[in-house]
Amino acid sequence: MSEDTTPTRTGHPRKIPFLTRLSEAIFAAPRAIHLLLLLICVLLGFALVTQVRAQRSDPLESLSEEDLVVLLSELNAQENALRLERANLQVKVAELESAANEQEAQAEAAQAAELQARINAGAVPVHGPGVIMRVSDPEGALSATEFVMTLGELRNAGAEAIELNGIRLSTRSAFVGAGGQIHVDGTPIFSPYDWRAIGASQTISTALEIQAGSAAQMRAKGAQVSIMENPDFRIESVATVPQPQFATPMTEDLHPE
Repeated sequence: MSEDTTPTRTGHPRKIPFLTRLSEAIFAAPRAIHLLLLLICVLLGFALVTQVRAQRSDPLESLSEEDLVVLLSELNAQENALRLERANLQVKVAELESAANEQEAQAEAAQAAELQARINAGAVPVHGPGVIMRVSDPEGALSATEFVMTLGELRNAGAEAIELNGIRLSTRSAFVGAGGQIHVDGTPIFSPYDWRAIGASQTISTALEIQAGSAAQMRAKGAQVSIMENPDFRIESVATVPQPQFATPMTEDLHPE
């Protein structure tokens, strides 16, 4: 682009800078294009200010008082509905927790009952406090009657596990014999007879030593009886649990006729 030139006193042309020419064009006498540019700038400024005010304004300002009352009522209704839903959910959660706790308690009770049944049947080794009673019958004067009597007293005193000469006794145990030839559950046993009973030791020892009880009956026949309480000992023998031949467990689908 060539620059404008003006003649100097020496007759040589003088160059006019571009910025000078631009300034002269802007500040020259007003023209139609200048007015058009000014109008465009004013309109753009007004539009920009209007948009900023619209963005900063509160949308609720355009609502009437009646509309605000309706809006507030709707918000209150929604809040109440949410509160009710939360309360219902809390009730359901509590019911589920209660049901879960009840099922857990039932499961624990069932497990405890099953374990107690296995202990009573002599099917598992156990340990705990109790009484150890040793009976020496060198003359063979004892009969099955004294053994049955002793077993009954131990059970009545709350013994949870009973062992005799290494044989675990159960609710099916039976004694036969006399004159030093005693059999328990078909197995012969001999003097000295070592009774072990796990339970409340003081209660059991008191039951064995009552007047006319099993210990007194055996002493009356010449046997030597010693009873000792023990804070903790083991019974490791287990009884053989026979398989049922006729009984079948009930199920929900079966009903007795």
